[in-house]
Amino acid sequence: MKVLIFSDIHSNLYALNEIVRRERFDEAVFLGDIVDYGSMPLETVDEVRRLSKYIVSGNHDYAAAFNKDCLCSQENHELSVYTRENITMKDLGKKEVDFLQSLPTSLDIELDGSPFHLVHGAPSDPLYGYLFPWKVSNDMLKGPMSFTNEPGNFLVGHTHYQFLLNFGGNLIVNPGSSGQPRDGNPKPSYAIYDTDNNSFEMKRFSYDRSRLKSDLKRRVNDQKQLEKLYKLFKL
Repeated sequence: MKVLIFSDIHSNLYALNEIVRRERFDEAVFLGDIVDYGSMPLETVDEVRRLSKYIVSGNHDYAAAFNKDCLCSQENHELSVYTRENITMKDLGKKEVDFLQSLPTSLDIELDGSPFHLVHGAPSDPLYGYLFPWKVSNDMLKGPMSFTNEPGNFLVGHTHYQFLLNFGGNLIVNPGSSGQPRDGNPKPSYAIYDTDNNSFEMKRFSYDRSRLKSDLKRRVNDQKQLEKLYKLFKL
């Protein structure tokens, strides 16, 4: 079985459509942040929901669902608030908001018998924790109520950095951002897990960014915020 693992699409339906066009997979796992920043939140929510058997909430999903502060980086905080107020919440209806409210902040699943713990951020802080490959600790891999030291398999997102790491017997996989990479490579990313040979393939891709740029220009009246979005999406 082949499993698509993706995260942080941020309402970039054009990037998501490119993944679907190029990949064949049996199941999909989404690790949070469907909404904010991008131009098509409603359509992206519907598509992520259609594709994915397992979905956890991201900090931006939680913010949109419950009218909370996303607590993202200071660099992008103003922009996230702007796009949530002027794009995300203008597009989403009750059905989509109810769906975002229903998302768990963590999940324990099995993929062909192999166990995985799913969070957007870090097991110790599922919504807001930043689990960078150079900044992993045993405490970050323990959930708030966990007292076990047994190694596990973790699928995480949030940092927009793609990596696969073995830390003290713990497998940690971050597919990176499928809609808005921030790891120095302008190509969005995802991962494919092949359960037959228990292997991960970390992938990058190109897509037509012109339609996203046109959408944002049409929807964002604040020139300062528009320029920030162009930079964030590498447009």
